[in-house]
Amino acid sequence: MGTSTLQQQAIHLVFGTDEGMVREKASGIFAALTEGTNEFSHEILEAACGDSDEADQVTRQVMEALRTLPFFPGRKVVWMKNCNFLGDSVTGRSSTTEAALDSLRHLLEGGLGPDVLLLISASEFDKRRSFNKFLLQSAAAEELNKPDITKAGWEGSLMPLINKEAGARGMNFDSAALELFIHRVSESSRQIISEIEKLDLYLGADRRTVMPEDVERMVPLTRTGVIFEISRALENKKSDAAISLIDFQLERGENAVTIMRAAFIPTLRNLLAARLLCDAFNLKPTNFKEFTARISSLPSYAAALIPLKKDGTPNAYPLFLAAQNASKFKTERLKQTLKECMKADKALVSSSLDPRLILHRLAICSAS
Repeated sequence: MGTSTLQQQAIHLVFGTDEGMVREKASGIFAALTEGTNEFSHEILEAACGDSDEADQVTRQVMEALRTLPFFPGRKVVWMKNCNFLGDSVTGRSSTTEAALDSLRHLLEGGLGPDVLLLISASEFDKRRSFNKFLLQSAAAEELNKPDITKAGWEGSLMPLINKEAGARGMNFDSAALELFIHRVSESSRQIISEIEKLDLYLGADRRTVMPEDVERMVPLTRTGVIFEISRALENKKSDAAISLIDFQLERGENAVTIMRAAFIPTLRNLLAARLLCDAFNLKPTNFKEFTARISSLPSYAAALIPLKKDGTPNAYPLFLAAQNASKFKTERLKQTLKECMKADKALVSSSLDPRLILHRLAICSAS
């Protein structure tokens, strides 16, 4: 969106669970809106508040800033920055906060003065709230969320950011290193950028390609990384390793249902799909490019077994990993284990059984 187009919109909103991307995008919009203007004409109001009284105070300050004419001629931009009371929280639901936001909405509905613009950035945003519904209808809004690691193909949404940040530093990732990096880092863009900066320093000026061993040495396991390692342990029938990683995640506060749906279900489903396809079409998981080429030419009834990315294209890499270990499992046993997996998933959400015990039993069952 060009600067002139941005300036035609009185209200701008950037929100989402990826705080790093929200801050970067909002900073870019603020820079575009204020370009060529006097810096003293604008106001940035920090809106990360500890309680409803602070939220009320900041909202009143925003309203006052919007009513005040700019000190110098020209455009005035008011940035309500890092707002944390637009979500479903105690502060957000407070009647004090609601009343303050309702007053701000009435002010915005009446229209801002000529050349007065409002920018709001928020990491917490409940679309059910009346003020937020108004913003979505009235503002130029952009939502930037972390990927949902429980959904197939989530890895693809991180690749553009990783390649962009690496390329800006003159680096590139070996294909296997890229996949390993994606599963080791957090889904937070801030964490991704931090780890790429570490790799940049580690490689030095003479070596610019990141290899798997570099990632293993320099990038620590995060939440998504442990999920990835649980999946690898299940594929290799290492129930003891899987159980240790499960306990590690649960002790860190991870939800058992997330572990089930991000590690167990896709791993077992991919193992079964890989076993069926390798047996039927003599697929050899020795070279990723060759494997990808082979599965791209499969008949439609067979291609239906391949997991998909968000854009609907085949997600070959998890199937490739599963195919390397699928021969260790019997087809009928995989089918039975997947049925047990579905029963365990139901038990996690509908019974009072110990989630840890449910996951432990399934890990042992998967390796048998």
